[in-house]
Amino acid sequence: MGHKINELRQNSLYDRINKLLVSSDWSDCSFSVCGQKIKAHKLILGVSSPVFEAMFYGPLCTNDDILITDIEPTIFQLLLNYVYTDKLDINSIEEAYNMMYASRKYMLENLTEVCTAYIQSNMDIDNVITVLNYPDYIQDNQLVSSALKVFCQHADYLLKENKRNITLTCMKKILNCNEMNISEKNLIKEVFEWTTHYCDQNSIKSDFQNRRDVLIKCGLLKKLRLFTLSVADIEEIKTCQHNLLMNDEVEDLKQVVKSSGNVTNRVISTFDTKIMPRHALKLHWYLCHRAPIRSESPIVIDPVYNSIVHTRVKANKSTFINSLNVQSRMAPVFNACNTNSYFEQFTISVTCESSKKIITTFNFKNDIAYDSNIDVNFSKPLLFRKNLWYDISIAWPQLNNSCYCLYAVESRDSYYTNGKIQFEFEDLTKNGGSFLRALKYCM
Repeated sequence: MGHKINELRQNSLYDRINKLLVSSDWSDCSFSVCGQKIKAHKLILGVSSPVFEAMFYGPLCTNDDILITDIEPTIFQLLLNYVYTDKLDINSIEEAYNMMYASRKYMLENLTEVCTAYIQSNMDIDNVITVLNYPDYIQDNQLVSSALKVFCQHADYLLKENKRNITLTCMKKILNCNEMNISEKNLIKEVFEWTTHYCDQNSIKSDFQNRRDVLIKCGLLKKLRLFTLSVADIEEIKTCQHNLLMNDEVEDLKQVVKSSGNVTNRVISTFDTKIMPRHALKLHWYLCHRAPIRSESPIVIDPVYNSIVHTRVKANKSTFINSLNVQSRMAPVFNACNTNSYFEQFTISVTCESSKKIITTFNFKNDIAYDSNIDVNFSKPLLFRKNLWYDISIAWPQLNNSCYCLYAVESRDSYYTNGKIQFEFEDLTKNGGSFLRALKYCM
C-alpha cells in the first residue's frame, strides 16, 4: 500500500485521479453497463453530478451494482473519463450525441456544452443530415438552427444526393424553413421522390396511395407551397415520374395560379394556401489564400516543352469551390504595342483522382492586365469531397512554335487552415512555383 501512495504523490493531480479510474484502486461502487462491469469511486462521482450524489448519498442510496441499459459501455467510460479528468476525446458526431444524452441524464452541464461545441464546429454538408435526423429529446435548439442553415444553403445538392437518408422528423424541419436554395418546383419533386425511400425503409408498399398518405397523414403536403408555382411548373410536376398530385387537383391548382377565383374546397383542405415563396439564402464564400514563401523562376509556357500546369488539392471537409485565382503573364521587356493588357486564353480541367472523373472543363478567354491576378469564376460551384485529391490542370492552346509566355510565380504554402477546414496543395510545375494562388470555397 505504501508503494502505491508514494507512486501517486509523484504525479500531477490529473495523473493521480486518472490512475484511480484506470486501476480501480480503492473503488467503492460499480456499474453494470449493458453487461459490462465498470468500477468507480462514489466521492468523485458525487461531487461531479447531482444525480450520482443522490444515487450514492441520498435517502435511496444503494451498494448494489448500478444497472445501466441505455448507454453503451464505451460512452459510459468516456463519461467517467470526463468526470475524473475534465478531458474528453470525441471522434464523431454520433459519439458526441451519445455523450450529450449521457451528460443530460447525469446533469453534467459542462459536458453538454463540450458536446454541443464539438457538433457545432464539426458540422458540414457530409453530416448535417445526421444532425437533423436526431430526435427532439436529444437535440439542442442552436444546433438544429445551425444545421438547418447549412442544409438550406445546399438544399438542391443535398436533396438530390442524400434524400434517402432523410428521416420523417428531419423532413418536417426542412419544410418548415422559409429560406432555401432550391426552387419550390424542384423541392416538391424531391419530396415526392423521397416518399418512395420512406416507404421502402419502413416496409410499406411503395405505391401511389401509400406514398401520398405519407405526405397527408404526416402533414407534409400542407408544407409544400404549391400556390407559388406557375402553370408550367405544375405541368412539369404532373408529368414527373414520382408525381403524387391527382388530375383534378392539378386542374384546380392551375385555376388558382391563374387567379380565376375558382378555388374549390378540396384544394383549400388539401394544400397550404400560402402564396409567399421561399427566399434564397446568400452563400458565404471564403478566400483560401496560399501564403507566399519565396520567389521562383518564372514559369515558361511554350508549345513544345510546357503547355500545361497541374495543382493537386485536398480538403478535410467536403466543400464547394466557385473560383480560382492564378497569375497573369509578365509584361514583355520589349512592348512594341505599348499596351498594358493582352488576350489570355486557357482551359481549366478539374479531375477527381480516385474516380478519374472530370467534374468540369472551363474555357477562360478575356483581356487581362499584365502582372496581375486572374479570377476564374466557374459557371457552377464544384463539390470537392473530403479527403479526396482533385487535380486542377490549366492548359494553354497550341502556340506558334516561336512563341512562349512567362508567368511570375512564387512557392506557396502547401497547407491552409482557418480552424474549421484544412486544404492541402501539391504543385506539379516543371520549374517550381505555385501557379494556383488562391480559391474561394463555401462549406
